[in-house]
Amino acid sequence: MFSTNASLQDSIILDNKEFFFLAGILGSDHLLGVEDPFEGRLAEEITDEWHKTKTLLLEKGYLIRDKNEIQLSITPLVFSRVAIACLAERACWIKYSICDEIHESYLHVSNERVVRVCKTNDLTACYMLDDLGTIEEACCRIMGEIDMQDGSHSDLPALFFSQQHFNELYEKSHVLDVDALSNKFAEVTDDLEGSISLAKSLKFLSGEGEFYLSKWTGLTWETQQAAFLMNGSVNWLVRRSIKSDQDWLVASPTCKEKFQNMLLMWLKQSSQSDVR
Repeated sequence: MFSTNASLQDSIILDNKEFFFLAGILGSDHLLGVEDPFEGRLAEEITDEWHKTKTLLLEKGYLIRDKNEIQLSITPLVFSRVAIACLAERACWIKYSICDEIHESYLHVSNERVVRVCKTNDLTACYMLDDLGTIEEACCRIMGEIDMQDGSHSDLPALFFSQQHFNELYEKSHVLDVDALSNKFAEVTDDLEGSISLAKSLKFLSGEGEFYLSKWTGLTWETQQAAFLMNGSVNWLVRRSIKSDQDWLVASPTCKEKFQNMLLMWLKQSSQSDVR
């Protein structure tokens, strides 16, 4: 049997086996962003690995053996973070680059708290779990890390493309000058002012990123996708189809406040069955 006990810690670090061990205890069937280390393994191998993993969790103090030597307790801090990461029905995968430095993580959202899960580095299967606070606090922290400027010209109309056409121009943007890229965009959108603004943003990017907003239906994850472009003058929110039979993309100028409010509103749409 498992229960909770008192513990004070900051960041929690788990490798993928420890993560899945605790997720299994909690009955999670929809853990996002962590590869299953036991997939394809024989039952005897899994049993052996689970005993080793349990021992490691005891050594790290994430599990505590009670006086009767039978019952194991999960420390409250570990329990709450892993429970939200494994059982929350809303998640946001976000990846962005600022000055060529790439950041990637999952935000797991309950009605009251947000837990961020990110790999400690690309060479290991270890994950860091951090409590970012309330949804409002987490949103403010993420926006601060993205470092999106206020931006201007957010009153420009949205630009519509086929996703394939936009992707082709995006790939060519590093070899085309602003005028040529603007003309290419204008040929599709019939909006020269907006096309010039978008072309300048692509040519002089200060940062860019994308995110997937996912909701658990009970059987699978439903996902919305969006991206953003920043150049210190104009920020763009880019939304695109994710269905194979659709091919549309909408690029909308946005300011920091609008972008933050959009993210906040989505993260607040928590299901009543989410972990609290």
